[in-house]
Amino acid sequence: MSNSILIAALVAVTLPAPSPSPSASAAPKTIITVISSPYCNSLADHFNGALVPMLANDRTLDRVSVQLDNADTSFDYPDYVQRFVHARDALGKQEVELNTSLAQIQQEINLLREGSKLTTDTAAAADIHSAAQELQTAYDKQRQLSIDLQNLYRSMLDYPIYRANPALGGFNPREMAAPADARTIKSYLRFNGQRDVIAQSEGKAVDIAYTAAEAYCVPKK
Repeated sequence: MSNSILIAALVAVTLPAPSPSPSASAAPKTIITVISSPYCNSLADHFNGALVPMLANDRTLDRVSVQLDNADTSFDYPDYVQRFVHARDALGKQEVELNTSLAQIQQEINLLREGSKLTTDTAAAADIHSAAQELQTAYDKQRQLSIDLQNLYRSMLDYPIYRANPALGGFNPREMAAPADARTIKSYLRFNGQRDVIAQSEGKAVDIAYTAAEAYCVPKK
């Protein structure tokens, strides 16, 4: 694959925002003619190598969000057993999807950071470090959510749903006294807040990488 295609892929990514975030959504940008150099090749290869599976994880987390809501409301219905088991099993599969991608993403971030050594320009090297750090922040949050979801899935496996006789809604009177938003699984996992950080960091990383590509990988007129 040519370097021009790699750079175009790098800067033409449109980030899907899991929740509204001004810094995480941007119109696609495209660069056609680029300089082929070890620095530019590394920037394109490893930034894309990290970002593409991270965006796939974001789409998985969109599906996780639905299952967390389904798990929260399962005890509102007479067929709560079937609803609980369906949400539990779906979450288990989605957690595996997340966890499977993590090692590759971390490796690509590490290689991207190493690419700063391919230039003697301190500003160009700093851009690589900044882009890698933003990706690292997003990665760390995805990894934490993966761990949290794995623990949640194991807890749901241990819950004796077939022998349970829960109150309507699944909460006892003391728990029902707590604010509604404090009784959700998402609140317990800090799910939405962590996704906001992911989206913001991904957006910043794309902006930094695009600026670096324009500054160091596009022929000057």
